[in-house]
Order: sequence, then C-alpha cells, then structure tokens
Amino acid sequence: MIEFKGVQKTYPDGTEAIKNFNLKVQEGEMLTLIGPSGCGKTTTMKMINRLVEPSAGEIYIDGKDLKDYNIHELRWNIGYVLQQIALFPHMTVEENIAVVPEMKKWKKQQIRDRAKELMQMVGMEPSIYMKKKPSELSGGQAQRVGVIRALAADPQILLMDEPFSALDPISREGLQKDIRKLQQQIKKTIVFVTHDIDEATALGDRICLMNAGEIIQVDTPQKLILEPRNSFVRSFIGDKKSPWQTAVDIVVAQTVSHILTQTDFEAGNFDPEQAYILTSDDGQILCAVEHGKQKDILTMSNDMNVLEAVRVFEKAKASILPVAKGDELIGTVTQQELLHYLASKTEVKNGVVTQ
Repeated sequence: MIEFKGVQKTYPDGTEAIKNFNLKVQEGEMLTLIGPSGCGKTTTMKMINRLVEPSAGEIYIDGKDLKDYNIHELRWNIGYVLQQIALFPHMTVEENIAVVPEMKKWKKQQIRDRAKELMQMVGMEPSIYMKKKPSELSGGQAQRVGVIRALAADPQILLMDEPFSALDPISREGLQKDIRKLQQQIKKTIVFVTHDIDEATALGDRICLMNAGEIIQVDTPQKLILEPRNSFVRSFIGDKKSPWQTAVDIVVAQTVSHILTQTDFEAGNFDPEQAYILTSDDGQILCAVEHGKQKDILTMSNDMNVLEAVRVFEKAKASILPVAKGDELIGTVTQQELLHYLASKTEVKNGVVTQ
C-alpha cells in the first residue's frame, strides 16, 4: 500500500531529518511510528501526503509514485488527524464532517448517512451531537469528531499525528479503545505517530522505532518487547513500558497454549488435571475445560492490557481464558502465567518493589 524506498530528507540548513528510509506499510495495517523527539517520525508521516517533499528516494502508494498523483486528489484520499484538531468553530459537527465529501461532490443524503454511521461507531449519538458546535464538546468528543471528519470521504489511508497526546489519561484510553474497535470495522491503512510506547503497543499491528532519522527496528509489539534488536531498543522500551500496560498477547507469546479440540475431548485425549480451552474442530472457541468438566468463559482481546486481563479473570472466575485477535483464537493465558510475567518484570531493592 505505502512504500518508502531510499528516502532522505535534508533541510536547507544541512539538517538530515530522514536517512535512507526503507519501509513498506501493508494494506489494512495500523503502523505506529515512535521514537525520541526530533527522530523524524512526523516528517516521515508528512511525506506521505506531500506536506513535506523528500530530498531523495521515492514513495509509492499502490505501486504508483507519489509525484505522479494530482496533489489535491492525493490529499482527498488521505485522512489526516492532528493533536490540535482545528474543527471549524462556526460550523456544526455535521457541517465539519461534511467538508471533504462536499468537495468530492457527494450528495447531501449520502453525507448525512455517512456522518451518522461514523458517529455511532465512536459512541456519539447523532441526534444529540450533529447540531452542536465545537465549543459545546469536550476534548475527547472533539477528537472523535476529528477522526470522523478524516474518515468521512472514505479515504484509503489515515494519518494520525499524536492525536490524543493533549487529552487526560481517561479520555486518551477511551479514544484508543475506540480506534481499535473502529479499525476492526473499517480496516483502513493507518500510520499513527506517538511518543508513548504504551499507546504504540496498544494500537500498532507493527511498530517502527526510529532514532536520528533512521529505522532502528520494525516489528510486532510482541517481538519488539521480547526480542529488542539492540541496547537503544531495550532502553527505550524499558524506561517507558509498565508491565501492567503490556498487551496480553505478549504473555501468550511466552506460553504453551492449552487448546483442546472437540474430537479429542470426546475421545478423552487430554489430562483431566490440566485446564484447557475447548474449540470446535475448525478452531471456534466453545468453552473452558477444568477438572474434565466444561465451563462457560469470557474471551480476552489480544490488545487488552495485563491490568484489564486481571480484571477479566476476576469476573470470569476461571483459571484459563482464550485470547483472540478479532475472531481468530491466537492462544490461551492462565492466572498463573500472568503472575509469573509480572514477577519477571518486578525487582525488589531495599524492600521496595519496582517495575
């Protein structure tokens, strides 16, 4: 979908913002760009919609060089969400959402239907909010409208430049959950810039960690945390990552899954002293098996963090739970494995527990 080939950016004063940048973003993927301040992540993003032009190298979308696109059509097909959302203050929420669809000559009813659809996806009741002005919205609500406005004309690509960094922690966490849920429905290609490692691991299918204009490591959140390429990666993650905020599939990646098929269960091909997740023969989650008996369970999402997972265990009153990405079972996790993970990330110095 998006490909950087040997891209460089040097400013007139000689500053090298981007150095020999090679990266491919797959269609439907959410890639998070992260790194220290001044590492080049925002410059990289702005080159995708040509707000910044590269000094050398090529950038392609769908195999076509960016320079060959009409710049207005290019930007119409790329949604852009900033930290300062800049809604038009004199317009209603509905009118703000309609800006780009109107430029693309959409019909009024089509625009209204699209606005209602997207507002419902992010939990904003259209009958309550469509006629409000930006001054009547909270910070979190305004950011939701900003995301909707960027998606209104159904762009292929969505660029998000630290969109939640100015919000309070509760609003920020809520918006992260909304974006994860929204992405499962719309499956856009998203490039998301953040300075927060927790946010990067919660949202990204892959993370691109940058430093001084160069890519240091591109990997899934699991591999970045479990297999850091060098001391910079270890330091960057170690200084900023709380084990309680780690995505639960990091824990799954370190365990042997206890998955039992219906056929093996009926044949008695299992250890009754072990706990299992019972699946149909085609992999659909059915229930848990504990002490040889079936038990209803809850399913955890792979991007749920360890703290949330502990709360699910408390509610489920089970010793083992399945972890799924969308509809796909990717593994299991037990309460004991969660405790072992937290213990492995915890040190006691002079009687004080640190993480």
